[in-house]
Amino acid sequence: MQENVNLSDIKTREEKARMLTVLSGIAAVYSFIGALIVFISGTIYSWTGFDTYSITVLPYIIALLFALASVFYGILSGKAAQEEEEKSLLEKRKQTNALNIEEDVRFTAGRTFSNYRKYAPQVVALLGLVIIAVTLYFTWKYWTTRPVAPQPTNILHSAFVCIIFLCLNMFAGIFCTGQSYDKGFRFLRPTGAWLTAGAASMALALTAALLQQYGITGWDAVLRNILFWAYAALAVELLLSFISEFYRPRTSKEERPVFESRILALFTEPGGVIRNVADMLDYQFGFKVSKTWIYSFAEKSIFPLTLLWLLSLWLFTGLSEVGPGENGLRERFGSLVSKTALEPGVYLKMPWPFEKIRRYRIEEVRSITLGAELKSGSTPEAKPSTILWTVNHYAKETNYLVASDKKGEGSKDNAISIIEVSMPVHYRIKKDALLDYAYNFQDPAKTLKDIGEKAATNYFAQADLQKLMSSGRQEAADSLKNLIQNYADSLKLGVEILYVNLHDAHPPIELVAPAFQDVIGAMEQKEAEILKAKAYKTNTIPEAEAQGERIVADAESYKYNTKMVAEAESMRFKRQLDAYKVQPGIFRLRTYLDFLESDCKNVRKYIISGSMPYQIYELNMEEKPRLDLIDANLGELSAK
Repeated sequence: MQENVNLSDIKTREEKARMLTVLSGIAAVYSFIGALIVFISGTIYSWTGFDTYSITVLPYIIALLFALASVFYGILSGKAAQEEEEKSLLEKRKQTNALNIEEDVRFTAGRTFSNYRKYAPQVVALLGLVIIAVTLYFTWKYWTTRPVAPQPTNILHSAFVCIIFLCLNMFAGIFCTGQSYDKGFRFLRPTGAWLTAGAASMALALTAALLQQYGITGWDAVLRNILFWAYAALAVELLLSFISEFYRPRTSKEERPVFESRILALFTEPGGVIRNVADMLDYQFGFKVSKTWIYSFAEKSIFPLTLLWLLSLWLFTGLSEVGPGENGLRERFGSLVSKTALEPGVYLKMPWPFEKIRRYRIEEVRSITLGAELKSGSTPEAKPSTILWTVNHYAKETNYLVASDKKGEGSKDNAISIIEVSMPVHYRIKKDALLDYAYNFQDPAKTLKDIGEKAATNYFAQADLQKLMSSGRQEAADSLKNLIQNYADSLKLGVEILYVNLHDAHPPIELVAPAFQDVIGAMEQKEAEILKAKAYKTNTIPEAEAQGERIVADAESYKYNTKMVAEAESMRFKRQLDAYKVQPGIFRLRTYLDFLESDCKNVRKYIISGSMPYQIYELNMEEKPRLDLIDANLGELSAK
């Protein structure tokens, strides 16, 4: 009777293993087809146009991984059951007396299945962790580097596809999770949990599509970020669970896969979380804590308390604060309650989503940039510290037509030029026009930018290029400020223009700027040469005049000296002639003595007698070492 029971159990395990293999295979095929469809329609062609839909490929991939692991588990489990059946038959027939059945080399399926149960969960957990990390990395990189965000070709068609996948995922997830309560189908539970997560992702994608269909934009980015960080949290949980399995006490009969998520179990199997907590408390305290009345009371009250806590949180949404520097507008069921703005303070309102208070920072100075885009598509934001005409310094710049004072050759009209200008516009919300700012336009900043571009185009068409680039910047900035303010007031935009500045006005960079730079350089060189010539003129003319005056003065002086000396010489010769005529001998003697006295004053003189023609004189031409009284000039010595 016992042998029949054992064979019956083995047959049951074989049937369950076969059924597990079939169900896991179906789940794997469904997950693969779902991942392929979502990847092609959501990422490659961006047909649906929603990132919330595209990131749903991740639950399909993880469900495919776990379904494949479950397929191998079913195959190996079935082979192990067949092997166990063969061993039972061999024991019954007594055909292995000489060989121990447990050591028979023909029976390896049991050991293979045991090794799979031991090591496969860790391997699958690591593969799942790597797949989630890689998928999230490339998804985020794709979101941040694509030129523009995709737009749905047909929102209703995208919503219909989300509904189809939502229903299929919900049915497949609930079926796999429900089937996993049987011990033989335990490995289907992670697959069911991730298919249910895919259903939740499709529900969020459906929400984003419906909101956009009714004109409420921007929620796709919010919902996709929620899913992104939710999957990142599941990856962290998978890693922590993988590490904790090495240290957590286990029993030999326990078959909980390491890759099962407790976070997903909160939504797919709430009762299982309570059982896990009870088992953990029983293990820690050493007795059946789950059987005590305190735990029973807590187990019965946890869901009501959780609902009460959630209800309290929801009721707290009825409190709203308008902060300092802000004004608020109260809306109830999407309609404005009062046109009077709410001043800073705390206000009571109906809980979300029935009523809300929209807050606006009316004292905050905002800014937009006209004529230049710091970032364009995948181009990184440009904030140059130095701006050169011949070097690209922004991602994109606008060309404006500008008039010029110089006449075009052969034309009676003014010549036309092109200029690129970066114009920061600083503004703030008008307190008395808050309703206009809040409700007249969907995107007031974009509207103000369009208004500014229009004003700049109209103004530059009648401005002068040289003045815009030099002395006329402040005048242009003031004119643009007034022009933009007039346009904004006429459209009831509700903003006050505080200041407009012209940062860098220059010709187009690619072709015109280098040539214009050469022209400006030539003009500067021309001015430098003119100033250099003026400086040379300023220095040369006074110097030449001074030189002429000096030459004239020298000539006058020479004329005067020459004339006066000649007259004096003439007078002297005349008087000498008169003296010579009166006493010729005395005149010649006096002249001779005067020559000896004046011209030969410092010459040694020798007096020789003329009556001794044959006397011989010896003259010593050396200087005497000392003077004699005869040689000395006693008058000079006595004077000294």
